Amino acid sequence: MEKYENFLELLQYRRSIRKFKPDPIPDEYITKILEATRYAMSGGNSQPWQFIVIKDPEVKEKVYNAYLECWDFTYHMEQQRIQEYRLPAFDVPPPEKDKSQRMLAGWKDAGVYLALLMDRRKHWGSVLVANQGLRVMPLSMGHCSMVIHLAAAALGLGSQRVDFSFQQPFREILGYPEPLELDVIIPIGYRAYEPGPPHRFPIDESIHHDTYDMSKFVRNEDFLEHLLRLRKLTRPGYRVAIGEDKG
Repeated sequence: MEKYENFLELLQYRRSIRKFKPDPIPDEYITKILEATRYAMSGGNSQPWQFIVIKDPEVKEKVYNAYLECWDFTYHMEQQRIQEYRLPAFDVPPPEKDKSQRMLAGWKDAGVYLALLMDRRKHWGSVLVANQGLRVMPLSMGHCSMVIHLAAAALGLGSQRVDFSFQQPFREILGYPEPLELDVIIPIGYRAYEPGPPHRFPIDESIHHDTYDMSKFVRNEDFLEHLLRLRKLTRPGYRVAIGEDKG
């Protein structure tokens, strides 16, 4: 039971941190985080990942600027949604666009960026039937990514998952060859703020016993209401990074 309580505490401590102190991260910590990834689950133990540890200030700046181009594209795409359904970090009018950038791209000063690469050839190490739908690869990469975040949290560090729209700018900067792809960028550093408690739906809403409880099914006509509820739930996590909420 004690191990479970420690595990639950670690899960609750791990948050997506969107602003970091510029303090350097000890190499020992990075080694420990990467060592932990060796034990992440993957289909058929295929371990389809590789890592680029980015500490050089010039390379970090290039990676960050490439992300800003992706962010700008995503911001304008998100404006096409009805306002109340937008991701909270993009629910910012164009004159205040810098707020959105600070909520999603405030990770520039993180001590290190981990570039998580995937090699799609390796997922064939899993069973062939599972690979027909290419389902194994994203699951395996997700397991690895989560281990990184938990390992960083266990060391008292913050981290963030950074997604992007385009592959080529990062390929040119980091020099990884085909067929490798950049799956995600994970900035890691010391927290510049405390994010507050995690916000989640009650677990009872997702649990069914023996058969599916249709009273918990979100019907199509109810889905927009569900989305509004989700947006309200997640809004504080973004706003706290720019000082407009307590988390």
